[in-house]
Amino acid sequence: MTDAPAEQAAPLEIVPEQEIDFRGRKMWVRMPRPEQLLVWKRTLSQLQNVVDGDWTADTVMTALERLRRIIDSVLVNKADVTWLDDQFLDGTLTFQQLTPMITLTVEAFADAAENEGNREERRKAKAAPKKARRKAPTA
Repeated sequence: MTDAPAEQAAPLEIVPEQEIDFRGRKMWVRMPRPEQLLVWKRTLSQLQNVVDGDWTADTVMTALERLRRIIDSVLVNKADVTWLDDQFLDGTLTFQQLTPMITLTVEAFADAAENEGNREERRKAKAAPKKARRKAPTA
């Protein structure tokens, strides 16, 4: 006789794209891969610790290009990539001002996962059988 397998919780389904509000613009983003987040964090840390003479202009440009490649891969719509280019060219956006975009993106996915978890709990509560109640006798 075999025991029935233990009931497993359904895996959380993460929506592949989320909407964020960045500097007043609604943008659809993808979740960065863990490797991208690691490179993002390491590159920002290195840029913040640049000492005169240790980095050449080419080295700094390479680091900035890496950061931009990560941002571009996260953005769903090409119009948002163009918008970022225009902001850089107009001088209304710098890389320092761009860094919160990754934080907003990760937070949007964390919120979505939390909401999905709450939705699963509500579904389970609805599916749970209700106890039968006896009516009190009336006189």
